[in-house]
Amino acid sequence: MDIMDQQLAQAMLAEVEQTQQRSGRFLGYWRQGRIIQMWGLVWMAAHLATFFLPARSGSIWLVCDAVGFAATIWLRLRSRDAASSKHTDRRLLCAALILLLFGMLASLLIGPHGRAIEVLWTCMAMTGYMLYGLWAGLRWTVLGAAVMAASLAAYFCLGPWYDLAMAAAAGGGLLLGGTWIRNAR
Repeated sequence: MDIMDQQLAQAMLAEVEQTQQRSGRFLGYWRQGRIIQMWGLVWMAAHLATFFLPARSGSIWLVCDAVGFAATIWLRLRSRDAASSKHTDRRLLCAALILLLFGMLASLLIGPHGRAIEVLWTCMAMTGYMLYGLWAGLRWTVLGAAVMAASLAAYFCLGPWYDLAMAAAAGGGLLLGGTWIRNAR
C-alpha cells in the first residue's frame, strides 16, 4: 500500500470515529432530553401548587421531588442498554452527589428562607447541567445558564409573582430545553 492509500485510510477512520462520537452525543441528548422534560413538568406543577397553596410549600416540594426522582430512575432504567451502561461515567454520579450534599449543608446553614432555598437548589441543579455540558455538549451549558438567569431574575424582580414566573421560567425552560436537547442534530 502506498502513502496516499495509508493517508486516505487514516482520514476515513478518523471521520468514522468522529461520526461515532457525534452519534453517541446525539443519542445521549435524545435519551436525557425526556428526563429534562419530565423535570420541567415536575417543577411547573410544584411552583404552581406553591403559588396557590403557599402554606404547604414544603410538602408540595417533597412530594414533587419524590415523584421526579422516581420517574428519573424509571426513565433511566427503561432506556438503559449494554452500550449506554458501559459509557456511564461514575465521576458524574459522584459530582451530582457532591452537589446534593453541598446543597443540603447550605440549606441547613441558610435556614428556613423558602424562596432563597428554592433558588439555591435551582441554581445548584443548573450548575450541575452547566458542568455536565463540559462532557456532554454545549446545549447542557446553555440550558443551565438560561434557566439559572431566569430564576435569579424571578427571585430578585418579581416578588409576589415569583412562583408563577418560576413555573414558566424554570419549569417551562426545562420543558422547552429538554425538547431542544432531544431534537439536537
